[in-house]
Amino acid sequence: MPLSPIQVLYVNMVTAVTVSFALAFEKLEPGAMERPPRPANAKLLSPYYIFRIILVSLLVGGAIMTMNVTLLGDPEHYTPEQLTTITLHSIVIAQVFHVFNVRNERHFAFNKDFFSNKIAFMLAGVLILLQLTVTYIPFLRNVFDLYPIEAQYWVYPFAIGLMTFTIIEIEKYITRKISAARAFNKENGKA
Repeated sequence: MPLSPIQVLYVNMVTAVTVSFALAFEKLEPGAMERPPRPANAKLLSPYYIFRIILVSLLVGGAIMTMNVTLLGDPEHYTPEQLTTITLHSIVIAQVFHVFNVRNERHFAFNKDFFSNKIAFMLAGVLILLQLTVTYIPFLRNVFDLYPIEAQYWVYPFAIGLMTFTIIEIEKYITRKISAARAFNKENGKA
């Protein structure tokens, strides 16, 4: 098992609260009020959102499972306790990076409004501080059954987070191009 039940509960509680709170303070995207309302019978999740959920799940889950399998094959350098700690941090840090992806649904994350939501940055810092706290304070480390990993092991969580962020930004770019081409074809009467 990559994580124990209490670790899964911790990840869900901590990330759900901080991520949703950070996004609650996000500025409205330009043009959002010009969009027509969704039809009353529209499904909650469009095919695009289902695709995005699956893509992010496969990216984060696949990267973490690949990391687990690879590092488990090297028992001389990685104990199960170290691997569990790295896994927990990888999930949380990947979600921190992903918050900056979803702040703007289809446009590049690094835009003129990137620093407009100070709460998102503050909560990202709080989340990283929480990760350090549960890892290095003995009482909390024992409660969550974590290992005080050395600094070099933090490379894995941040690499997975950065990879997720980058791939989603590329996906958003491709989606924008496809949407623009469809809109162009629709305006010009092409199928």
